[in-house]
Amino acid sequence: MIDKKYTFSLLWKDYEKGRDHEFKTKHNSLHLYNQDILQRDMNENMITEGMQIRSEYKKYISDRLMDMVFDADVIKYRQDIMKDFIRYPEIETVCNTELLPEVLLLQRMEKTNTTQDDGARKAAWRVELLKVYVKCVTILHRLFCQSGRQFDSEGIKNLQELLNGIVNDPAYDELLRMIPELSARLQSASSVTIGINLDNELRPTEAILLSIDEKPFKKKSVLSSIFGTSKNDEKYFGMGTFYSILKDNASGSLDAAIMRDLTYVMGDTFKHLANSLQKFEKINASFLFELLPEIYFYTGGSHLYKMLKDAGLPMCFPEPAPVDERVFNMKDIYDVSFVIRLIYDTGLEILDKVVVTNDVDMDDMSGRIGILTGANQGGKTTFTRALGLTQIMFQAGLPVAGTSGRISPCDNVYTHFPELEKNSISEGRLGEECIRLEQILPKLSKYSLILMNESLSSTSHQECYVIATEIMRYLRKIGSRAIFATHIHELAEDIPELNKEDGLSDMMSLVAGVDTDSDMEVMTEEGIKKYAGSKRTYKITPMPPQGKSFALDIAKTYGISLQQLLDSHQREIDGVNENKTEE
Repeated sequence: MIDKKYTFSLLWKDYEKGRDHEFKTKHNSLHLYNQDILQRDMNENMITEGMQIRSEYKKYISDRLMDMVFDADVIKYRQDIMKDFIRYPEIETVCNTELLPEVLLLQRMEKTNTTQDDGARKAAWRVELLKVYVKCVTILHRLFCQSGRQFDSEGIKNLQELLNGIVNDPAYDELLRMIPELSARLQSASSVTIGINLDNELRPTEAILLSIDEKPFKKKSVLSSIFGTSKNDEKYFGMGTFYSILKDNASGSLDAAIMRDLTYVMGDTFKHLANSLQKFEKINASFLFELLPEIYFYTGGSHLYKMLKDAGLPMCFPEPAPVDERVFNMKDIYDVSFVIRLIYDTGLEILDKVVVTNDVDMDDMSGRIGILTGANQGGKTTFTRALGLTQIMFQAGLPVAGTSGRISPCDNVYTHFPELEKNSISEGRLGEECIRLEQILPKLSKYSLILMNESLSSTSHQECYVIATEIMRYLRKIGSRAIFATHIHELAEDIPELNKEDGLSDMMSLVAGVDTDSDMEVMTEEGIKKYAGSKRTYKITPMPPQGKSFALDIAKTYGISLQQLLDSHQREIDGVNENKTEE
């Protein structure tokens, strides 16, 4: 039936559960713990920038990224739909140029309060609303059902069934036949001519409806105004009754009077319209308003996929693994947020020789808690963020960085990254870090992922080592997945002993590598520049810790090693002496 409420979603297999989740998210009764911090630490805003989401739907898409869908079936449902959208990028063009303007117009018309309007104007409003509704359905049906495109996903096939059900409904067919007739009847009143009498002070005193015209008035051209042929003795005859503008000075009095006279003159026409529209009184267009932001979720994901593939980087759809396997096995991941910023800031089009990818295995065999050590500026933070973004984007159903993989959903992703300096006399930086950790750690489960980046670095090395050891033992006991990027090499050296304790997750040592035979390279706005010090490979490798962070290389990079400072000092002295000699 044409008045049926369609319970359909491209994002949720269970419509009711999905919409309930969205409602609670929108009204802040359901959200991830420290969601704003997670979004900040993961540079989530760069993902929506890369998806080129329209401003009116950016908040909706951002919320969907943070849903952390735990149901593997829903993730697969979205992945399959996303593949269909990637196959047909022209969907985005049609949605932007044709569908979006009509749906937005329909939304504005739906929100218009017509309860106080007279029957004539309400009938006219209803005819226009039905015309826009039919346009929206026609565009969608052409886009997904009549274009010869081959869709494979369950979601798109369900959408096709819904759209075919609408257009094949006899009531819809009748609506298509009636709209031209109803519009034609309304066009017989495209404009009116009004006569206004003035008093001795040239104030309007009375107005009368002179005529109803099929065509709207248009502004005269300059030539028509110069060579016009209007007659001064032309007579006007009113079709309605006089009313006093001065006596009836309420807001909208003229408008009400015009509608009163129109209804009097065209009463039969409006009565016929009302009778014809009665059967279409309950057409439900809400599915269009729910569908459009979902479509933009997929066109955004398709756009992101194409941008990164065009840059020469791998993108894929990991296989959803059962939640109880608690695995993260991926080939060639990278930090998508970093790449998007790189593309926007540098204008580089091909990045396959610039961006370094890494393999990650977190499972029973390799371990699920990675202690990541290695050189400063060696890519530890970027790797940690890459892993977190991959998990988040996978659970949203988006394509992720990598060539292939298999991932179990998490119940949440927690982050503990360095925060900006705070004024805290009572606690100090170490106290603040410990308070944050104490708030986060009890919330973890064996299905959680926690990303710790240089945590506890505000305290002495020995204190940091002791506290970190306690935290890692806790993570092993509860079975969470974790990455801890740190300079505490002793912690990584203790892994064999710590893994002997009873626990649900084992630890593993990961190292950010360097090439001591090559100079350090840094990406700048002018391109890649070489500096003194060992080259960072940005490759993260499972191996024993190397015992140093190459801090001297950082000093050399910025010219503050002992020898560089002595050389600079000597050049400064030589320059001063040279100036004195010239004087």
